[in-house]
Amino acid sequence: MSRTTLPRPWRALRAAFALPLLIATTLGAAAAAPAATAAAAPRPYIVVLDRSTKAATNATNARLQREEDVTATHTFTGVVQGFSAKLDAHDVADLRDDPRVAFVTPDKPVKATGLVPILTGDNIPTGVRRTGAAVDQTVSQASPVNVAVIDTGINLTHPDLNAVAGKSCVAGDTNDQNGHGTHVAGTIAAKNNGTGAVGVAPGTKLWSVRVLDASGSGLTSGVICGIDWVTSTRTDADPSNDITVANMSLGGYGVSTDNCGRTTGDALHIAICNATAAGVTFVVAAGNSGADEQNFTPAAYPEVLTVTAVSDSDGLPGGLGGSLSCIANGDDTAASYSNYATRAADTAHTIAAPGSCIRSTYPGGYATMSGTSMASPHVAGLVALCEGQGTTPGPCAGRTPAQVIQILRQAAADHLAAAPSSGFAGDPARPSGTRYYGPLAWATFPAGGTTPAPAPAPAPAPAPAPAPLVAPANTVRPALSGSGTVGGTLPATTGTWTGSAPIATATQWQRCTSTAATSCTAITGATAATYAPQAADAGKALRALVTATNAKGTTSAASVTTALVPAPLAAPASVTAPALTGTLRVGGVMATSAGTWSGSGPITVTVQWLRCASTVLTGCTEISGARGGTYPVGTADIGLMLRSRITAANSRGSAVATSAPTAIVTAPVTGPPVPTAPPVISGTPGAGLTLTASAGTWYGAPTIGTTISWASCAPGSNVCYYTPQTGTTYTPQSAPPGTRFVVVVRAANGAGFAYAQSAPTAPVAAAGTGTSATAGAGAPVIVKGTAPRR
Repeated sequence: MSRTTLPRPWRALRAAFALPLLIATTLGAAAAAPAATAAAAPRPYIVVLDRSTKAATNATNARLQREEDVTATHTFTGVVQGFSAKLDAHDVADLRDDPRVAFVTPDKPVKATGLVPILTGDNIPTGVRRTGAAVDQTVSQASPVNVAVIDTGINLTHPDLNAVAGKSCVAGDTNDQNGHGTHVAGTIAAKNNGTGAVGVAPGTKLWSVRVLDASGSGLTSGVICGIDWVTSTRTDADPSNDITVANMSLGGYGVSTDNCGRTTGDALHIAICNATAAGVTFVVAAGNSGADEQNFTPAAYPEVLTVTAVSDSDGLPGGLGGSLSCIANGDDTAASYSNYATRAADTAHTIAAPGSCIRSTYPGGYATMSGTSMASPHVAGLVALCEGQGTTPGPCAGRTPAQVIQILRQAAADHLAAAPSSGFAGDPARPSGTRYYGPLAWATFPAGGTTPAPAPAPAPAPAPAPAPLVAPANTVRPALSGSGTVGGTLPATTGTWTGSAPIATATQWQRCTSTAATSCTAITGATAATYAPQAADAGKALRALVTATNAKGTTSAASVTTALVPAPLAAPASVTAPALTGTLRVGGVMATSAGTWSGSGPITVTVQWLRCASTVLTGCTEISGARGGTYPVGTADIGLMLRSRITAANSRGSAVATSAPTAIVTAPVTGPPVPTAPPVISGTPGAGLTLTASAGTWYGAPTIGTTISWASCAPGSNVCYYTPQTGTTYTPQSAPPGTRFVVVVRAANGAGFAYAQSAPTAPVAAAGTGTSATAGAGAPVIVKGTAPRR
């Protein structure tokens, strides 16, 4: 393994950084100095020293921090000389004016994106097989070189990884707290140990360089810290830790400029150029925006090998594997999310690898993820194999990073030329317009390690001038499917659009009172690809309005409106109770209404007539067979009340409503009074004690008159004789022990009269016994004598 000798200051610091796949802010030209106001809050910046002077030393770093009264978050003495810190506007202005400073640039945030674990299992991953690193049941050997994973760290105790701690440039150690870096590591080099999933270069030693925290976020300064440490391994006193390959499944918005970014103050570009000069080959993800990689860094840097993503479902060529399980892409196609190249300068360092539904190691086991983050480690593993397998050097051994990149690209181009069907829809043999994804990476490298010629760039456009930008135009309007009912689901397509790429679409669901566009209003918060109609949509039509936007302008197109959304089905509910009408007496007829009901039609009602001894529903019993809208009042109803119970039912359920009770049913007008309840005596029987009697209850018409007569029963006798006493109360002046009392009630009306007798009281108690009488106590008795008449 060759080593490049660097100046001693580069050996002073080791720094590692890890950044998951592609999201950041622009890592480009230095921003203009903020307004010089004391109120401006400090912000993170990177200060790069002028390396042409002797000022670029650790002492100068410390002196500048002391002069500006700032505390460094990172100090760089290798690939970049300087430091990062939070600076206010005065600090920035002072440092930019300092002759020891080359430039001051904002320290922009970066973070991981778009990766979701979905499956676990145990096999050779499709991506490893698709790149030729595994054939049938055989896999490659470990590479003798060291590989750095600059990411969220690596799970160092995972049994399927040969991973060691390198450098943490964020709080905490180098152990992965996110999962992204561990997944990347497994694709590069998961062990061939009979369990889990093997990597491209199984068992190769991996170095955890953590530059992102547990949420997958970090800063450019942390990335530079990681690159600085990786580079320092090649110039320290320990040749066994020399890192040859570094994977960076990360990035952000930015552009590549000449002179390694020194002209525009791109500190990240400077760091990668210096690390590449030291012998480190960088493999990076193209990005997941479905856009031109020239606008993303580090993917746009010509010094790196940039990897686009291919969707492959079976690990085999031919496009016969069917759609992928975790993403809506077909087999052997350019991944829908992958960035791509269009310029010759970018195609010269771009290659493709499987990136969709990739199974690999994960903290606690294994997981499946998608993205160019998953494509990049396939190529990093191939670079390691190109450096050598086992103890045998490979074609890339001793080569510069630029030569390694060309060897990898030549191997891919040779394989595509020899077997055109081995590629994918979108490769150079089957291009997708002006989008260049590169040939599919392959594990058979040019023999002898000769430096290959660069792969040919795509054919130039017919006109040298770029095509004018064209605003989006809708060619196939959005379409709806599914159920337009409350509780259903309406999916919407975005339609088909022409115009300059990239075109972004956004969906807004609308509620319409008619098919006219002017009747439609946006539904708050309804911006997803599907919509579930709500109760508020009943009686309205729905449609999806899709807005397409590109660099030229914005255009909208609406789907056809649905039919009116029907009101949701509802169970019956009583609005007004049933009501009774008719003649309430024996021989009369009562009728009931059904009441009124809300709920979804059709609603059916059934009737049940009830007899009630009280006004509460629990005191009522059903009248057998009485289920019509009318009911003939009979003698069985005398002394009771009537009511109707209506049951309403529809397809959603049923409900019950009951009428108010009638008055008590009376006897026929032509008959004498009829007793319905006997008289009752209350009180304690005894001399000087007052007893009280009720007249009982009677039915008949016209008005009934009643007379209450009291009778006395001698001790031990069941024969009682009337006393002169009448009325509701009686106070006997003498009452020997054992005496009982009875009342007889005579009721009369125009049709005749009738008698009713109470039960006798309890016997009068003997003196001192405390026995009391209760109404109705005692055996049946016969009353004799003449009752008073009134």
